[in-house]
Amino acid sequence: MIIIGELINATRQLIAEAIEAKDNTEIKKAVIRQIEAGAKYIDINAGMGKGQAREISDMEWLIDIVNEIGEIPICVDSSDPVVIDKCLGRIKSADRMINSISGESKKIESLLPLIKEHNSCKVVGLTMDDGGIPSDVEKRIEITEKIVKTLEEAGIPRENIFIDPLIQPISVDVNNGKVFLESLRAINKEFPGVKTTCGLSNISFGLPNRRLLNRYFLTLAIGYGLDSAITDPVDKGTREAIYMAEALTGRDEYCMNYIKMFREGFFKTKDKK
Repeated sequence: MIIIGELINATRQLIAEAIEAKDNTEIKKAVIRQIEAGAKYIDINAGMGKGQAREISDMEWLIDIVNEIGEIPICVDSSDPVVIDKCLGRIKSADRMINSISGESKKIESLLPLIKEHNSCKVVGLTMDDGGIPSDVEKRIEITEKIVKTLEEAGIPRENIFIDPLIQPISVDVNNGKVFLESLRAINKEFPGVKTTCGLSNISFGLPNRRLLNRYFLTLAIGYGLDSAITDPVDKGTREAIYMAEALTGRDEYCMNYIKMFREGFFKTKDKK
């Protein structure tokens, strides 16, 4: 499971306050905690609705802080192609991710030259188009086909393509989780080699006990073939769910990771003698 750490996001009050105060201590702390908890990439979202110039400035400041810590892979998360263009080359690590492209015509057109220029990057593709987020699996597969074809023609190999079938809250429609899981299974079947990802916490939006719902849904998603998640790796329960689900679904050879973490006393619950 490839974990993309979600904590450096300007929509979180703590991060927004740190950006406003230019307090790099809180940012560094959040980055280090995520890396130590197993995050492969640090997702950075600096969008606070204060305009393009401000988002670029804040994104650059955040990237510089991560660069000070080391050559840490960064996922540049913005809905603005100009922000991605200005900030991608600032990352110290050669391992970079663009979040995101979609089936929306204008977005593909604006991002394609950048993707061709940086075709060693990983790219997240969202299954939405000019009509919005589809409610059915078939349309999400159709959009996936368009995104994969576009990215491959731009020089992005399949193993660097991460398709996000877009989790929507079950509080809005109880079938949203089911549609996402079925989309995962269909993508794995129709596009071998392509990876899948998701914004995990969307599933529980508007409901109580969100962390528990997120963990259980993550175990289901891993069973349906999920390769990656944009999530909070610092949450120990989330990491427990990953180790257990990967062992149970044959993704942890000889259960070595599970056994290692058990021996280190990682798991909360143990068998009674």
